[in-house]
Amino acid sequence: MDLVKALKMDQELARNIDKALDWLRREFARAGIPFAVVGGLALRRYGYRRFTEDIDILTTKEGLDRIHREVIGRGLVPRFSGARKGLRQTEHNVKVDVITEGEHAGSADSPVLYPSPESDAFVERDGILIPKLESLVEFKIASGVWGSRGRDFGDVEELIKANRLTRRFAAKLIAPLRPKFLELLRNARREKTLE
Repeated sequence: MDLVKALKMDQELARNIDKALDWLRREFARAGIPFAVVGGLALRRYGYRRFTEDIDILTTKEGLDRIHREVIGRGLVPRFSGARKGLRQTEHNVKVDVITEGEHAGSADSPVLYPSPESDAFVERDGILIPKLESLVEFKIASGVWGSRGRDFGDVEELIKANRLTRRFAAKLIAPLRPKFLELLRNARREKTLE
């Protein structure tokens, strides 16, 4: 595929993600389903624009049940038979991945649990809940360390640069994550000097 065609497809997907997110916001509000946007879309609110192909949301266990009772089959479908958390918004053909409160970020060994989207770990921006910066950094570091997702370390480095985070920010994180944050801070600073 040539580059121009690929870029046009990326732009179309971005428009579809925007429309699907707006649809989720309206439908979940109608059904009383609490949710927050986490993952790649949340990064954008903190100055790091990373391309993403899906919408990652966090809800409660009851919220997930309500999604299946009230929204599945009416604009949202499982991506495969029996899927509860791998969904697709049908009108705009956008994947929606669901995380529920109480899950460990990364793996069961992780000390970071996703809180309720209604907790003070989240803030509202333009009618949508997103993690506070320190919460997002915790989710990303935990996913990187315990989920072996190196991309999440890169996300944290970009958040460090975009928000000019310093060593003092480490105090906002739970203790097991602080050494990794400081390592990523050093990497981000080293990278910044090369630019």
